Amino acid sequence: MASAQGNGQAAFSIPTVDLKAYLTNPHSAEAEGIVEQIRVACTTSGFFQVTGHGVPEALQDRVFAAAKALFALPDDEKRKLSGKPGRGYEIIGTQTLEAGKKPDRKEGYFIGREIAGNKPPYRPFQEANIWPAQLPESQFRQPLLGYHRAMSDLSFHLMRILARGLKDFDTTVFDDFCRDPIAAIRLLHYPPHPNTEDATLVGAGAHTDFGAITLLLQDGHSGLQVLNQFSGEWTDVPPRERAYVVNVGDMLEAWTSGTYKSNVHRVINSSGTDRYSVPFFLDGNADCVIRPLDGSHGKPFTVEEHMLSRYASTY
Repeated sequence: MASAQGNGQAAFSIPTVDLKAYLTNPHSAEAEGIVEQIRVACTTSGFFQVTGHGVPEALQDRVFAAAKALFALPDDEKRKLSGKPGRGYEIIGTQTLEAGKKPDRKEGYFIGREIAGNKPPYRPFQEANIWPAQLPESQFRQPLLGYHRAMSDLSFHLMRILARGLKDFDTTVFDDFCRDPIAAIRLLHYPPHPNTEDATLVGAGAHTDFGAITLLLQDGHSGLQVLNQFSGEWTDVPPRERAYVVNVGDMLEAWTSGTYKSNVHRVINSSGTDRYSVPFFLDGNADCVIRPLDGSHGKPFTVEEHMLSRYASTY
């Protein structure tokens, strides 16, 4: 979907891009066309969808089944699985993403990267995962660890594509960013939106994402909306079966001095039924320093500093 400026140039575009040709041969002419499509999306809306990504359908199905099994547990059992922000279960109303709105109407569950030999005291966002003993490993832990590996690989491919679109920038820092990254799966469950005129009630309030990129798997039910910054209107992002919605986060916008847009989005579950979605957040190496790639002035910050600040403001 796209809208045009008065000069006829695309001003707001959320394209669907088939990655297959790039993943088959990143140096082909078709791959270069994919890089350009994604570059245009990142410089306008900050959002695009990808198909042909190679993540097995069976694995996606197992992840949704794991999410439904987890959220179907009794409330008192789920509460026992809570940890620090970024790990384990989050009850409905834990997070408020938009000032002036009521707490978000969603429950969540965070799973991070498994770190070999990881022991207390843990660094922020590198705590041990919390695995529900109520669910068999084959139903929950195994598919989610496999999915985390698959999404990490896909996110690294996308970072290389994004780097190729930044022809006037030195993006070698992206390699350090992707080394031993803070990266998390977040299982989300949105109950049906109540029949109310209360505008302060949202599934997830209007916000931008904290990290570099987010890859979102949707269950087929609508709810995600992106702000068209040119018209001021909310644009629905219809679920596309098996596709990932990818969006630019705040770190990537800071790196590119606004060339790539970290755009405002929200969720209002108007589907009339329960909605499940699974975002994967690539937040990067905790010690990686984010500073404008073009050499312009901007206060540098580490990934860990940024994440601690953003979590403190929303939890």
